[in-house]
Amino acid sequence: MATILITGSEGNIGTFLVERIKKTRPDFKIIRVKLKEKNNERTKSGNLYVGDLTDPSFVGRIFKENKIDYVIHAAARLYGVAGFNKDVYGLYANDIQCLLNVLQNSRNVKKFIYFSSSMVYESSVKVPFTEELTDEIMPPKSSYGLTKYLGEKAVKFFNQQYGVNYTIWRPFNVVSPLESHEREGGHVFVDFYRKLFIERTPKIEIYGNGRQVRCFTWVEDVTNTVADFISDQRTNNQIFNIGSNEPKDMIELKDILLQIGKEKGILPPGYNPKTITGNKFFGVDVQLRVPSTEKIKKILNWTCRTSFKECFEKFIDYKTKT
Repeated sequence: MATILITGSEGNIGTFLVERIKKTRPDFKIIRVKLKEKNNERTKSGNLYVGDLTDPSFVGRIFKENKIDYVIHAAARLYGVAGFNKDVYGLYANDIQCLLNVLQNSRNVKKFIYFSSSMVYESSVKVPFTEELTDEIMPPKSSYGLTKYLGEKAVKFFNQQYGVNYTIWRPFNVVSPLESHEREGGHVFVDFYRKLFIERTPKIEIYGNGRQVRCFTWVEDVTNTVADFISDQRTNNQIFNIGSNEPKDMIELKDILLQIGKEKGILPPGYNPKTITGNKFFGVDVQLRVPSTEKIKKILNWTCRTSFKECFEKFIDYKTKT
């Protein structure tokens, strides 16, 4: 039986990843890691470790007590608007330190799998984004984008020095229903859901001109792929974009949420909040974020299974039933 360590296993993406591996890889023993939030929390319960990955001794203990064959490093702070504005150094310092501590203990693993982000492309004017673009463009300016960019560099340097295989996944705008809608400053689809479905606001404010284009990707399209190709040699030392091929702007996102809400009888037929654009965004606002998925299709025969509308139907179903 192989042992896989999943950092960020209890998060918005990691939770789905763990479930997929349990379902499809019964030959894997899963070691999970949860961020310690209370002083009286137990540091270990079964195969779940509770602690802080910025603590080298905590990370060292996990590797000392388990022979780790594979690592999926999905731990990261949720950035959103709040991260862009208020915690730029904290986000960078936390995520880089977590990654380096895990890498430092991974010299004997078979493969290191890293969750990066489409934000590594934020300085590109070429669309769609191909994986090799990051060798040509300037590094990202945002804290989050730069953190992921340097994280990729660290993983590749680690491979160069120690020969540990890697796979780097660059997800595009992952939609997870586990992200809380109770606070402001999260991802745009969560903020829109709260304003439309919970607050029933008479107006909805959108940063910029509302025409920023994204490719929203249902979380299981990402996690199922990462889980299914863990040990596939075709992914060794490769970087893959993973995302939808349906570019949609912020106004279209608002409109589809309203449409689905009315179709499901959750929102009243006459509810049409006024759209206000022009609010200033204090981060790096990329106008077009569209992936090229030619590489993943060619090598792994992968295409995104969930359409834009289906993605948000699933999102709303989950939110309204829990």
